[in-house]
Amino acid sequence: MSKEPIITQTEAVRAILTQLENQSLPEEAHQRVLEAARLMNELERSVLTEGETLNRQVDEARSAKNKFVSVVTHELRLPLTSIKGYTDLMRGGMVGPVTDQQKNFLNVIRNNVERMTALISDLSDISHLETGRMKLADKPTAVRMAVDEALSPWQPKFDEKGITVVVDIPSELPVLQTDTGRLVQVLGYLLSNALKYTPSGGKVTLRGVQEGRMVRLEVVDTGIGISAEDQKKLFQPFFRSEDEAVREYPGWGLALHLSKSLIEALRGQMGFVSALKAGSTFWLALPLP
Repeated sequence: MSKEPIITQTEAVRAILTQLENQSLPEEAHQRVLEAARLMNELERSVLTEGETLNRQVDEARSAKNKFVSVVTHELRLPLTSIKGYTDLMRGGMVGPVTDQQKNFLNVIRNNVERMTALISDLSDISHLETGRMKLADKPTAVRMAVDEALSPWQPKFDEKGITVVVDIPSELPVLQTDTGRLVQVLGYLLSNALKYTPSGGKVTLRGVQEGRMVRLEVVDTGIGISAEDQKKLFQPFFRSEDEAVREYPGWGLALHLSKSLIEALRGQMGFVSALKAGSTFWLALPLP
């Protein structure tokens, strides 16, 4: 069966009918050609109308989804902030002595609140990107400073896990004109993944290089790598690999999808190179002013 679009097939048939109309045919045959042309026009109008209806329904569904996400994320922020605040007060002994077991329970509560807060923030960012409501800054950004800012909260965790971190950012690398906060956010996501999936004793390298009118940043790890099958779906929202080594760590499958969307919103590109059990290299490239 032909896989050409219906409209393309219709245009081809109409061209044939037009040629037949211009030829000398018996009256009965001529009338049949005209009737076929009329039916073909009706078919095309019907297909176009259905296509417009479908597009409108898709837009309405997308709008409803974004409105739902906006309302939910807004309503959840306040109670989660309260839970986190009261948990910290209890952990600090503000309402009386806390046993070690109670402190462990409170730590579990706080960690889960932080996970939910991160999920809400990611969902909100994705919604703002999809609706064009995200405001992006455009200011001079020193690459090394952005890398150091992104690495700072993760360095103690790398040290705790025994992972060596190497920063290879040349001092002569040009200054970018971009949203510093969003660049730091994306680098933080990539460092978080490298931390999760690189075993103790491994190595993570942050590398920067200028390529023409682009600055390319790489996060290279010696971790578990990504299978060829998972690579096809890696940037899809909510995708989580079935690999047991990946499932060992909690996550929502939003960080890479959001990272790629943010970099593209900053007029850049993002990709990766990986092989199972051979580590991964995630890269992003942003344009120079």
